[in-house]
Amino acid sequence: MRHSVPHPAAALLLVLAVGLAGCAGGDPSAPHGEFPDALAGATLQARTADAVTAIGVSDGDLWPSCWSDDDALYTANGDGSGFGNEFSDIVVNRVTGSPSDPDGLEGEALALGDAVGQVWSGDGFTRKPTGMLCAGGALYLAVQDLRLDFNEAPAATIARSDDHGRTWTWDAEAPMFDDGVFTTIWFADYGKDNERTPEPGYAYAYGLDGNWRDSFDDSVADPTELFLARVPLEMVQDASTWEFYAGDPGDAEPTWTDDIARKRPVLVDDRVLYPSQESGADGQTVGAHNLSVVSQGGVTYLPKLDTYLYTSWTELTFEFYESPTPWGPWTLFASEDFGPYPWTDERFGGYATTIPSKFVSDDDLTMWVQSNVCPCADAGMSSYWFGLRLLELKPAG
Repeated sequence: MRHSVPHPAAALLLVLAVGLAGCAGGDPSAPHGEFPDALAGATLQARTADAVTAIGVSDGDLWPSCWSDDDALYTANGDGSGFGNEFSDIVVNRVTGSPSDPDGLEGEALALGDAVGQVWSGDGFTRKPTGMLCAGGALYLAVQDLRLDFNEAPAATIARSDDHGRTWTWDAEAPMFDDGVFTTIWFADYGKDNERTPEPGYAYAYGLDGNWRDSFDDSVADPTELFLARVPLEMVQDASTWEFYAGDPGDAEPTWTDDIARKRPVLVDDRVLYPSQESGADGQTVGAHNLSVVSQGGVTYLPKLDTYLYTSWTELTFEFYESPTPWGPWTLFASEDFGPYPWTDERFGGYATTIPSKFVSDDDLTMWVQSNVCPCADAGMSSYWFGLRLLELKPAG
């Protein structure tokens, strides 16, 4: 994320895009080496490519996405021009092609700025896309207010498009969620047009309280809990119809409540990575110590494995979880540490990790992870575009 005009690197993406490739042997985009040992309790092992290799000619970060009925991927970026040429804090884009095709990925910007959402929290805040849902031919976009230093997310709402992303509507009177409760929202990715949902007619959504990741200056509590909700598809924009998970992780049958104050987490992970006695400075935008691990990512359902993947991250690591149900129990199956800054173009991590279901292989064992590295960080490099890297899975054992 940033607050400046698009950087010159966008003009170089045509050169970088030559990294697009498939999964053939010897492919430089493929993960190298043996699969790491399975983590305790995990049913999957994973190996991840060291760097992004499939890049769309674009500018921006975050890129939550969904796969629509027209077979296109719709994705929204923050702070950039997206697949267009006009800078905004939020842009909606349409992407075609595949990271494994020789022709690669192509995209176009559809809508941006005030045509997509509004800021509810006044000066010092901006709009950020956190999640997208494609269902019934409609598109839904979760948009949060995020403080300019990225350390507090007090409000969020959901916009809807019935013309595949060109125009958007939402309730302009008040946000759907406020007071920092369930204000980082993303939807479970159930494939093309939500076709693999376990409950037809419903959308499942995940949320965080307080902030979208570690609040580096501790303005709000760091998120350590992941929450789950469901809502009838025709009522996604009506917060009064949302129900929140209120049972224990992994219960045989889910328990729901319409009282958001009674929601209970489906995952709790209070690990702190890179612990230090240092404390964050006011307004600190980049963190290298005391990193909480529950962050804005994505949840993708893999039908052949009958498994859900939650892709989380810290400033310096990927933290990926698996679960047999939407409500858990969630088990960490991959923790990839890319080391402290500076990184190199040959090996780097990133934030806002998601797995678009459109790019998952038929056997559910090969997929592509989207992530970003901001030029605002002291990373020694950046990856500030729609960029994908390979992730390979195998059953543990």
